[in-house]
Amino acid sequence: MILYTPLNEHDIFPTEDDEYNNYKWVTINNRVMKVQDMKDGTYEVLQTISTDPNDYLDEQYSPGAKIRL
Repeated sequence: MILYTPLNEHDIFPTEDDEYNNYKWVTINNRVMKVQDMKDGTYEVLQTISTDPNDYLDEQYSPGAKIRL
C-alpha cells in the first residue's frame, strides 16, 4: 500500500512504545506543528507541516526549538 501524505509514518501507524506519546498538534501563525510537552511550561517542536517553503526556514519553529503556547 502506498500512502501519499505529509505525515510521519509513526502518525499513521502508531506503536505502543512510541517515545512521543505526549505530543499534540498546534497551529501558530498559520503553521501546523507537532509539539511535545516538556513539563516546564515549554513545548519542543517535533515536526512542522506547511505548504509554504519559507515556514521550514524559520529557525524559531524548526524541529528541536522550544516554544511557549
